[in-house]
Amino acid sequence: MSQKFTSTIAGASIFISIVGLLSRGLGFIREMIFANNFGLETEFDLYLVGAVLPITINTVLLYIGQNFFIPEFQKINSSDAEAAQKYFKQSFITFVAAGALISLLLFFTGDLIINIYMQSASQASREIATKVFNIFLLTIPFSAGVAILSALLQTVYEFKYPAVSLLFLNISIIVLLLFFSDRFGVYIIPAGYTLGSLLQFGYLLFKSKKFVKLNLLTGTEGFSLSKSILSSSIVIIIMIESISQLYSIFDRFFYGEISSGGIASLNYAMIIWFLPVSIFSISLATVVFPTITKAIIESSFDEIEKIYNESISMNTFIFIPLTFIMFFYGDTLIRIFFERGKFSEESTAITFGVLRFYALSLAFYSVYAVFNKIFYSIGKAKLLLVITITGLLLKLFLNFVLVDLQQEGLALSTCISFIFFFLASYIVLNTKLKIKDRSLFIKDFIFHLTNCTICLISIKIISDINEVSNIFEEVLVIAFFMLIYLFNLILIKHNALVISNRIFKRLNLNKLFSAG
Repeated sequence: MSQKFTSTIAGASIFISIVGLLSRGLGFIREMIFANNFGLETEFDLYLVGAVLPITINTVLLYIGQNFFIPEFQKINSSDAEAAQKYFKQSFITFVAAGALISLLLFFTGDLIINIYMQSASQASREIATKVFNIFLLTIPFSAGVAILSALLQTVYEFKYPAVSLLFLNISIIVLLLFFSDRFGVYIIPAGYTLGSLLQFGYLLFKSKKFVKLNLLTGTEGFSLSKSILSSSIVIIIMIESISQLYSIFDRFFYGEISSGGIASLNYAMIIWFLPVSIFSISLATVVFPTITKAIIESSFDEIEKIYNESISMNTFIFIPLTFIMFFYGDTLIRIFFERGKFSEESTAITFGVLRFYALSLAFYSVYAVFNKIFYSIGKAKLLLVITITGLLLKLFLNFVLVDLQQEGLALSTCISFIFFFLASYIVLNTKLKIKDRSLFIKDFIFHLTNCTICLISIKIISDINEVSNIFEEVLVIAFFMLIYLFNLILIKHNALVISNRIFKRLNLNKLFSAG
């Protein structure tokens, strides 16, 4: 009997990519509705302050569930299926109970936590943020359960169910926003998130029934999770992933120091900034991870350097022109995505100011996203943890130093911190991987920077001759910028195009589609 398409690695990759794009599309629609309904109003700032800690905890729980459960379950299941069942039950119960306990503790300390963020805010504002915070607390036990259920389904190669379950969150929020936002205001967002979490949990629980017996009251004795959870590698991974989620929390701490709408502008600008990273860099990192790991195991140093250099070349090729677009034409992107309803021209101007600072770190962070995976490949997670902690402390220090620049200062501190991540990783990996050509990034960076500058000057000349007066013409300007950029690369037959073609061939799409 042939294996189901979505249970193969190739088929699952295609399916997850499609669902992932759909999920990101829904996420963008959700943010567009946020912008339309709330703009940069104080009420939306208060939602972001109230939501940040519970959402961060949910994200961390998901990483913990995957990183500790999957390898341990697979190891046990390979020798004793019944023991693996017990391990799942104990993991599931422990995670849900821990989630409930965290929610309970945060409920009783919520006023204190919100007051730390909002010392100078009015009592009414603090009450709104606290209510949002408390509604979100309902999601933590469900998210803890989702983390284990998703990990379980991935271990039995049912990748499609966790991927599909992600759609429930955005669909629930969008539907409730469309029908009830006028009546319930900003509270409808955490309500939609809670409903989506419940649906996601129920869906995964139902889909898991054919793989495990869910009689959770019996058969959990005989196992201790402490050894798995507290293993040094898992603790380091958990710390790295947890620390990386603290950036938004650090910015929310300065709610009272910046103008109304500042927190919301950081949120909208980050959504645009992160979109290409999530599509290109993370996908590239996923491809690089297994290939460079194999090369490292085989001590194939020429192959290691080739993959390493290709990763750098691909990211600079893609992200330096995107940096120019965000820095010089980011206001056009913001108008297209967000400027409607309560998101005014003034909101666009404020958000564009933030986006320009984020954009300066785009090419550096895109390369770092690949470097991050390489650290795991070479077994240097502890070094990555040191870099992550140092970068976070740098971010916090710079927040205090630059907050006088309002939300733009907070964006600048993030930008500098991200560039630090790249520089520290670049120096370390050049040494650890014994890279011969250590100037590749600099050469590629200068080349693409020069190319983009020539393109920008050309477009400016054309724009001055033909006055740009509407959004359609502004989009054409961006399109012409990219066409000139690519034309210049084709004209000189730049190596980036050869590398792009080689990486595309690695995907071998025909083989992927026939794998099922």
